[in-house]
Amino acid sequence: MLKDMLSMLTSALSQKPQSNIGKLFAVFALQHDEVLQTLRKMEEWVDVDKAEGKELNELGADIEQPRGLATDAQYRMMIKSKRIRAKSDGTYNAIIDAMAKTLNCRPSDMRLTSDRALGGTEPLALVVEKLPLAVMNNAGLTQSQLIALIERVAPGDVRVASANLEGTFEFGSIAMEADSEKGFGNVEGTIGGYLGAAYAPSGNQELPI
Repeated sequence: MLKDMLSMLTSALSQKPQSNIGKLFAVFALQHDEVLQTLRKMEEWVDVDKAEGKELNELGADIEQPRGLATDAQYRMMIKSKRIRAKSDGTYNAIIDAMAKTLNCRPSDMRLTSDRALGGTEPLALVVEKLPLAVMNNAGLTQSQLIALIERVAPGDVRVASANLEGTFEFGSIAMEADSEKGFGNVEGTIGGYLGAAYAPSGNQELPI
């Protein structure tokens, strides 16, 4: 900014930054840059993925989504989920697409089916057959909070009966032998294995989802 300002001066005036007029312009240029930075930040905070604190609260208030005790990361998921719910038609693909956008993951990272398809008897129950643990952790959500978001995207009284969360791990560069019979195997060319978690709903939700 300072360089541009000095270049606009006539040749009768010094265009050097260390000149008196250059020093005067430097003060103005500094203030101009600070104001411009603030304006840019305000524009960014219209984006739910970048908003923080009170600005994020205002985005939630616009769609009547209370924060409760949610962190900024959790509250972003709640806001995005509520925005997307209005566009969901309740099909499996719609639920998966909605949750993928909410959690910033790929639709292929999730797989849903019905309880009846797996031999159950509950007609309005979903089973999350596949969902990486990393997706939940990156979103800053607990298992119960994640399931609550899925249930809000699903139609009517549909609930999540169970969820299988998957992960993988691998060892370092220490020479080892893979032995699947002893609990470790070869995971995509590395010595490692699988981590997972099974969810069974408790009925208690910590956030106003």
